[in-house]
Amino acid sequence: VLQFVSASVRVKMVGEYVCTLSEELQKRAKEEINEDPERRAEDIQHIRDWNRDDDWTILRFLRGCKFSLQRTKEKLDMFYTCKSLCPEWYKNRDPQDKKMRAILELGMFLPLPGYDNQGRKVVIIRTAKHDPKVTSMDEVFKATHFISDILWLEDEQMSITGVVQMLDMENITAAHGLQMSPALVKKAMTIWQV
Repeated sequence: VLQFVSASVRVKMVGEYVCTLSEELQKRAKEEINEDPERRAEDIQHIRDWNRDDDWTILRFLRGCKFSLQRTKEKLDMFYTCKSLCPEWYKNRDPQDKKMRAILELGMFLPLPGYDNQGRKVVIIRTAKHDPKVTSMDEVFKATHFISDILWLEDEQMSITGVVQMLDMENITAAHGLQMSPALVKKAMTIWQV
């Protein structure tokens, strides 16, 4: 996972979008999230004129908003607002940082190969792999978001079918639970909705 993170963190898709989806997923994108291949470039340009982002970032947000231009603008605005208001998760994001590397090596956030029977990416989250006396939940979320961000960058199918996460609660303690304060849960839920 760590090599995947360090190699992929530098990847940024720019320029004109080139579809890599199967015909079945293209049909699903049209039926379920209103993606019209004939209008796709125009929709991307509309959002770019408003936001100035690369095609792939814009398209992921358009898909997540079922190609509602207004909803896409709102989500992008919320995305950048969350990043600026939550620096503890989004600043100094170096997967080779000693603390971040140690968290990543715990294997807390594990994307499985392939997809489930609905085409979704499956991720196992091992909630009790860290020592709550040593590692804060902000540090855990910051590190595991490296992997999540890379999945969204590199797995186009996920932008149509989504992701399903399974929580492995083995060995969870009261100390783990106490780390999930109401403020932290609210912050996480807000960011995960973007």
